[in-house]
Amino acid sequence: MHQDKTPLTVTGLSGMMGDRFQELYGHKFDFTNLDLTTNVDITDVVQVNKAIKQSQSDIILHLAAFTDVDRANQQKDDKKGLCYKVNVVGTDNIVKAAKTYGKYLIYISTDFIFDGTNNKPYNEDHQPNPIEWYGQTKAMAEEIVQKNLDKHSWAILRPSFPFRSNYKQKGDIVRNIIDKLKKDSLPPMFTDHWITPTFVDDLCKVFFMFTLKRPKGIYHATGSSFVTDFELATLVKETFELKGKIKQGSLEDYLKTAKRPYQKSLKLSNAKLQEELGNPMLPVASALQIMKTQV
Repeated sequence: MHQDKTPLTVTGLSGMMGDRFQELYGHKFDFTNLDLTTNVDITDVVQVNKAIKQSQSDIILHLAAFTDVDRANQQKDDKKGLCYKVNVVGTDNIVKAAKTYGKYLIYISTDFIFDGTNNKPYNEDHQPNPIEWYGQTKAMAEEIVQKNLDKHSWAILRPSFPFRSNYKQKGDIVRNIIDKLKKDSLPPMFTDHWITPTFVDDLCKVFFMFTLKRPKGIYHATGSSFVTDFELATLVKETFELKGKIKQGSLEDYLKTAKRPYQKSLKLSNAKLQEELGNPMLPVASALQIMKTQV
């Protein structure tokens, strides 16, 4: 271990958020990564227990998750399915070890724990009511964290539609729009579906802040603007000066043939985070400008 670095245990450090956190804060932390790239399967309670017992860190940043919403929906109610095993069983294993060895847990959840019927922005007091399997498994995991850990030893962060530059392993909403605009193959973009896109670089600042200040409770760690898919595509096209066409679409029409339920409005308020930690979560237009300089 490097003398000048703080030990930190992270699950899913090789994923989209973890990889960026490592790029931005690798000089500050000596990471212990719990994921399949280091031969730790978080669904295996024995492996998790051993890794966390050996770790020098008194904090666990739990990023690892099954996040493919469409694939998750094909596993609906299947407790032997990978989505349930990773998101629920995996989290239960992490929570048990955190409790046994007295670690502070930062659990990364999702906006998909809400049903999307609220036209006003969701805050931390709104009750979860997930309408599809991915959101349901993440809500179950949130409950495991809250019920089993002392209230001073956990925080839950809920990002929404995270995006970043330069990550080949997996797309995100912004890079998918960029790719399709370049090929002029963008499907119609909904004008009646609201989201709160979150720049991963900002999210990493929040992770860092939480390792230092150890706040307690639930926080919406999202960007500072709500947009429709159509508005987002328009911003992306203008920022990156792309030529592809953007057509208007309707979620309501799409839902007539959709294979899974969709939340109509995932506007999340980050007011609590801003108020308590003064954190600069950017609106999407500003984040896209920074992303343009990174690409």
